[in-house]
Amino acid sequence: MLLLALACTKTPTTDSGAVTYDRVWPEWTLHHWVWEDESTQESALALVDGYIERDIPVSAIIIDSPWETGYNTFEWDPDRFPDPQGMIDELHSKDVKVVMWIVPAVNTDTDIYEELAANGWFMQADADSGPKVVDWWKGPGSLLDFYNPDAMDWWHSQMDKTLDMGIDGWKCDGVDYYQVLAPYSPALGREVDRLDYSHMYYQDMHDYTRAKVGDHAVNTVRPVDNYGFDLGGDPVAFAPRDIVWAGWVGDQDASFDGLKWALNNMYHSAEYGYVSLGSDIGGYRDTDEFPQGRSKELFVRWAQQGAFAPFMENGGGGLHGPWEWDEDTVDIYRDFVLLHEALVPYLDEHGAIAMNEGGSLMTFTDKPTYSYLLGPDVFVMPILEEGATSASPELPEGTWVYLFDGSEHGEGTTTVDVPLEYFPVFVRAGSEAQATLEDAL
Repeated sequence: MLLLALACTKTPTTDSGAVTYDRVWPEWTLHHWVWEDESTQESALALVDGYIERDIPVSAIIIDSPWETGYNTFEWDPDRFPDPQGMIDELHSKDVKVVMWIVPAVNTDTDIYEELAANGWFMQADADSGPKVVDWWKGPGSLLDFYNPDAMDWWHSQMDKTLDMGIDGWKCDGVDYYQVLAPYSPALGREVDRLDYSHMYYQDMHDYTRAKVGDHAVNTVRPVDNYGFDLGGDPVAFAPRDIVWAGWVGDQDASFDGLKWALNNMYHSAEYGYVSLGSDIGGYRDTDEFPQGRSKELFVRWAQQGAFAPFMENGGGGLHGPWEWDEDTVDIYRDFVLLHEALVPYLDEHGAIAMNEGGSLMTFTDKPTYSYLLGPDVFVMPILEEGATSASPELPEGTWVYLFDGSEHGEGTTTVDVPLEYFPVFVRAGSEAQATLEDAL
């Protein structure tokens, strides 16, 4: 909690008597992020340029797996990334931050595994088992013992090789959940709880990165990811609440069911108290049904929801650039990114309040439809079915303005038209959010 106290300090009350708080995260965190599943230096630069050339702002790119020679050597694959420093410098010259993928495991086929195993730096099944090898989705490997100071010194020296190149943070993926198969820490001489291990991993990545490169650094980490089971709480929580500034809710299918599961994870994440949440626009897992890996309608509806989430990020398997469909998709996508960008000061203000007061930027009002308040003055009803042309949200108390036609609506059920370029977003009448978003349209 010391980190929270330092990062989110109270400021004087406003004339209305409301208490405000300083920003929790670097502002770039709340802007538009992009990525692709298996990139090269050439494709990563082309991806960013594709957005910029179409006047779509980009705040950050995630360089996902595989960027290394092995999992996890922290050595760039020279075939895929022949000049990583040049790539990072070029992206920075375009004011785009660079975030690198990582997990807390080292695979058995790397040239460093045997030495680490001999040192006793991996988690085990029990006191006598030796390093536990787990079959995660990138092959067999073992989890680092984050309770071992010597192992941590080595891990930090590995991180330094990439941090010294000027990257801006990490995408900390969720292999830590495999700790349920390797609960024993040789350093402690006892078993540890899975959530405690997860917290050690995410907290160390957060603290060391910011200590090394400065307070502008941000990691994207998992809040709640229930892997398709409708549950929340400690068993499916990942990172400590205080450091979830860009909370990505895991991998979903490229379908409307996948969008529902992303929202289900956001629902449980918000209930748990995670503040800033988002998901892979269009879904992570692509499908053979469409050339791009997902339908245009799904991509647009997910992008619209993503624009009205605290953390807007677009990437995964298959094609995610809006130009992969048509100019209509580009225009809609641009419009919603610009709406999200306009919301950043609002998200900053209310995110700081939520972080300090134990809440979330997303307050769900109805679980079956996953309708939610974004902050106090923006109401969102995601579109969860293919072919929707109208929506009938249940509005909270107050007077609300439908953002896309300016009509006023009171508390209770109402119906609005939602052609593909519209989305069921309502703003509280007379609020600053109303003025901000209407100006951005």
